[in-house]
Amino acid sequence: MAHSWRSYVWLKLLAVIVVISLLQIAPLPLTLLSSVKQAKQLSEMGEHAQAAEAFDIAISYQPWEPEHLIAAIRERLLVGDEPGAQHDLERLARLRPLLLDETVWLAAIYSRQGSLEEATNLWDTAKDAGVLDADALRLLADSAIRQQAWWQASAALEGLTKLSPGDAQAFARLGFIQALDQPNQAAESLAQAVDLDSQMASRLAPLQNYLLERSTQPPDLAYAKLGVLYISLNEYELAEVALSRAYNFNLAYSESLAYLAYVRAKLDQPALSAAHQALALSPDNPLVNYLVGLTWKEFNRPAEARVRFEHAYDLDSSNPAFAVEIADTHRIEHAYEYAEVWMKEAVRVAPGDIRFRILLAQFYVDAEYKVENEGLSLAQELVEEAPENAQARDTLGWAYFLLGNLDRAFVEVSQALALDPELVRAYVHMGTLLEARGQVSQAVQHYQHAVELDPHGAFGDLARRALERLESG
Repeated sequence: MAHSWRSYVWLKLLAVIVVISLLQIAPLPLTLLSSVKQAKQLSEMGEHAQAAEAFDIAISYQPWEPEHLIAAIRERLLVGDEPGAQHDLERLARLRPLLLDETVWLAAIYSRQGSLEEATNLWDTAKDAGVLDADALRLLADSAIRQQAWWQASAALEGLTKLSPGDAQAFARLGFIQALDQPNQAAESLAQAVDLDSQMASRLAPLQNYLLERSTQPPDLAYAKLGVLYISLNEYELAEVALSRAYNFNLAYSESLAYLAYVRAKLDQPALSAAHQALALSPDNPLVNYLVGLTWKEFNRPAEARVRFEHAYDLDSSNPAFAVEIADTHRIEHAYEYAEVWMKEAVRVAPGDIRFRILLAQFYVDAEYKVENEGLSLAQELVEEAPENAQARDTLGWAYFLLGNLDRAFVEVSQALALDPELVRAYVHMGTLLEARGQVSQAVQHYQHAVELDPHGAFGDLARRALERLESG
């Protein structure tokens, strides 16, 4: 009897479980679970607006749960849905105090809408509560830039300028991002950066001039020019966005497509398809061939790169840059005799331009080829001719170092950094000199600054490897 009673109880319990499952009565309703799953899948596919709508379903089931709101906010910011993000952020603020990133997002929205009083109150409240932190804001901006989440990066940098109004670099980086879609605000941010640090003036002047002329240019040309300026500023993530827009506005714009291929190669993204397409559009365009050659170089394919550089030179033998790149492909393959011939050809094509004589001197010292017989004397000649030229000073300093004269090397490289505080090769050379002196901590600082200045370039890579070596040691 007892046995049959237990069986009856278990059968009844099983029936209840079946009914509950059919009614979707569960610790977490199936609609909630499926909406969250769908939202995450849509986000991974880049369908951020639809992902936000899917998270809204989850919010309707669990309005007290902040994680769904946070996820919806992130998706809305990725598509620029500021009203929707504002609504969700204000709702989140009623659930709990806003965190750092959430605070800067809401304050940035208020600022963009012209609600300056609300933005100021939010900043002041966050400061009083200890929510704002300069280092955390920099990390937030860096992370957003790597993910190309430009809205979030801009908001973080705007917060940093509020917290550290004397940080010229923060204003400059904010201006770079604003130049994509907010040219007027970008002009103000860049002007503030120059006011705080006059040494930035020459570096930022081309971008400032561009912003003055942007409204008069068609969108494909405007974004192409902006992309090229970003390349000159080592802002390759931003360059990729600007050049993609230029190409989308004009699918026959071969030069913007060739620049885009080069930038994607710098970012370790697929690039050869764009390079081949650019060549197909303009096979005899010297600039397109040159940029495709640079793209091949980024993939460490010097032979393929040389073919494109040589074709560019055949099409326009008056451009010394083509000869320099031909030389560099030979240098990569350690064919220094051929490299020297082409470097001298660049000097011959541009006899009045000291930059190409400096490049010749740098070739000798960078390749450690004929340093004593050719490199040192040429570097000395250049410094006598242009004593205020940081590149010449650094080249002479490195020649001295290679020949064992550390004291004179230190003087020249120090002078180079004083003349140009953003000369990345000088930071790498100074790091090496400080290492040789046993001043390892100072060497690390110089290597780190070189990586910051040139995150995608050859000297940035040298500095990064030096840091890895010191860390492992």
